[in-house]
Amino acid sequence: MNKTRNLALFGATYFIGLLFITAPASLLILPVQHFSAARLSLANCQGTIWHGSATPVLHSGKNAGIPLHTLSWHIRPLALLRGQLNAALSWDDSVTPMELTLSRKSVTLTPVLLPLPAEVLGELSPYLRPARLGGSLLIESPQLSYSDDHLQGNARTRWSNASSAMSAVHPLGDYQIDIVAKQDSLNAVLTTLNGALLLEGQGNWSPARKFHFNGTAHAAPGFQAMLGELLNNLGPEVSPDVYGISL
Repeated sequence: MNKTRNLALFGATYFIGLLFITAPASLLILPVQHFSAARLSLANCQGTIWHGSATPVLHSGKNAGIPLHTLSWHIRPLALLRGQLNAALSWDDSVTPMELTLSRKSVTLTPVLLPLPAEVLGELSPYLRPARLGGSLLIESPQLSYSDDHLQGNARTRWSNASSAMSAVHPLGDYQIDIVAKQDSLNAVLTTLNGALLLEGQGNWSPARKFHFNGTAHAAPGFQAMLGELLNNLGPEVSPDVYGISL
């Protein structure tokens, strides 16, 4: 009887362990939606919760979701014994993996490589949505960490091949946004690397004040007529051919 009971217990334990190990990646959909307050979901889930891939989708208000690149992950189970979640992440089979470490009090990502479609910029302010901005964003940082309600680290964002539905000029240019995390706020400086549309300005984000940005936009020589509609929609003319941007 004891032998039969032990065999049954072993079989049940083995079966539960097998289910745990082979649990499909789709089981992550509900937790991701819950912890992101429904602003992030997963589509096209493949593999298991331990080693799989999916397409993250950003959601904001009533707008349709914005799909990102395919994200692959490999979770290391042994880290769970130390009370941590440790995973290797990569975008579209990138040769540069990121290391995610999650504990009760902190989150660390080393390095940070986050490719985004430029249309997410329209979610920063309703004033930007009509411009229907395009191009590609790449956020890079040696390391970003979040602990004790503070974000630590610096990042650089490159906006390449920028475009807008309000202008036939394509691309508008390439831009750089330098981001510095200070305690509970993020400070950003926008500069133009090259292009027909010249942008510059500074912004700040914090949980208390949300996002705000002040800057200017003007056309490079020879492009004023072609960029007139876009410039007028970005903000008022604050000086001859220079338009203010306030978000």
